[in-house]
Amino acid sequence: MPVQIFDPSSRLQAALRFAAGAAPGSTLSAGLCYFCEQLAAVCGTPIASVYVLEPGDELVLRGTHGYDRDVLGEVRMKVGQGITGTCVESMRPVTVDDARFTEQFEYFPQLAEERYPAFLAVPLLSGSRPRGALVLQRETGPFPEEVLLLAVTASRALSALIEEQHPQGAHLLLHGEGNKRGRALGLATLLSRALPRRDPRRAPAEELSAAFAAVRAEVLQLAERARAELRERCAALEEVCVSLDDVRLEERAHEHLARGIAPSIALERIAGEVARALVNHGPAARRAVDVEAFLGAVAHRLAGMEPQRVRRGELLVSVHLPGLLALRGWAAGATGAVCTAAAADSTGVALLGALGLPVVCGVRQIFEAASQGDRVALDGDTGEVIVNPSAAQTATWRR
Repeated sequence: MPVQIFDPSSRLQAALRFAAGAAPGSTLSAGLCYFCEQLAAVCGTPIASVYVLEPGDELVLRGTHGYDRDVLGEVRMKVGQGITGTCVESMRPVTVDDARFTEQFEYFPQLAEERYPAFLAVPLLSGSRPRGALVLQRETGPFPEEVLLLAVTASRALSALIEEQHPQGAHLLLHGEGNKRGRALGLATLLSRALPRRDPRRAPAEELSAAFAAVRAEVLQLAERARAELRERCAALEEVCVSLDDVRLEERAHEHLARGIAPSIALERIAGEVARALVNHGPAARRAVDVEAFLGAVAHRLAGMEPQRVRRGELLVSVHLPGLLALRGWAAGATGAVCTAAAADSTGVALLGALGLPVVCGVRQIFEAASQGDRVALDGDTGEVIVNPSAAQTATWRR
C-alpha cells in the first residue's frame, strides 16, 4: 500500500513548528514570542501572550504575538490582579466573553486591549507550582472547548521553556543617553501604567470631582516643594502644572459619566483620546504622557487605592517618565531613573535632572533585563546601566 504524505494546512504547519520548538540558543522572550506566533495560528486568535511569574509574585509579559514587542517586560501585574492574575492565583483556566464588563479587568494603555475583549487565560504549571500564564484574546467570545484543550496542551511546552531559560539578570551591561548628573545605585521600581477600576455604582459624579481635586492638590504641593529646591525656573515643572489646569479633562469625564459610562472607563477613554490627538505633534506629544499619569492618579484615588509606592533608595524604571511620577519619586527619595524612551519624550526626565538626579534614557532592553527589586547601577555621565552588578562593581560605583 503506497505511503500518503499530507499537504498540511497553515494551522497544521503552525502546530508542527510549535512541536519542533524554538531555535536553540534563543532568549526566553524570543522563544516565547515564537511559540505565541504558532499558537495564534493554530487557535485562530489575533493575540497570544505569555506572562512569566517572577520574584515578588509579579506576572511579567515576556512573550507575545499581536502586540508590539516594545511592551515586553513593561506590562506587569500581581498574582490575583486582573484576569491573568486570577488564573494564576486559582491555578485554573479563566475565560471571559467580554472583559470590559468584569471587575477583574485591568486596563493597560500600551496594549489597548479593548480591541480584543474576549479572554482565555490558562495557568502555566511546573508540577504544583505556577510559572506564569498563557493568554489568548480575540474580538468575541466564547472560546470553544477545542481552543481551551489546545491551550492547556500547549502550556506544558511553555512551562518547560520558562524552567529552562528563565533569565537570572546577572551583571547585564546596557547603554543609553545620560543626563550628566553623576551616578546612582538602587533597587529597581518598575512603574506600572495600569488604570485601576471599581464598581461604577459606587462612583457618583461628586466622587469623581473630588478625586480630580485631590490629585491636583497633591501635585501642586509637590511642585511647590520642588520649586523651593530649585535654584532657577524649570520649564518642565511648569509644563506639568499647566496640564493640571486643563479643565476640559474633568469636563470630558463628566460628559462620559452623563452618558452612563463608568468613571474608570471614561478616564481610560480620555487618556486614549489625548494620546491620539497629540501622537504626531512632536514635543507636544509628551503632554499626553503627563495627562495619562494624571488620569491614572485620579483613577487610583477614585478606586480608593494607594498610588504605586516608591521607597527611599529605589530607582525608577519606566518607558516614559511623567512629571507627576518624577515628583513623587523625588519626594520619596528615589536615587535616579532609567527610561526606554528618549529624554525629550518626558517632562519627568528634565525635572529630575534639574533636581540633580541622574537619568539614563533610550535603554530599550531595560524591561527585558530587569525585574522588580533588582539592583541597578546607572551612570548619568556615560549612559551605562548595570543590572544586578557584582559586589566589585557595586563597590566601584560607590566611590
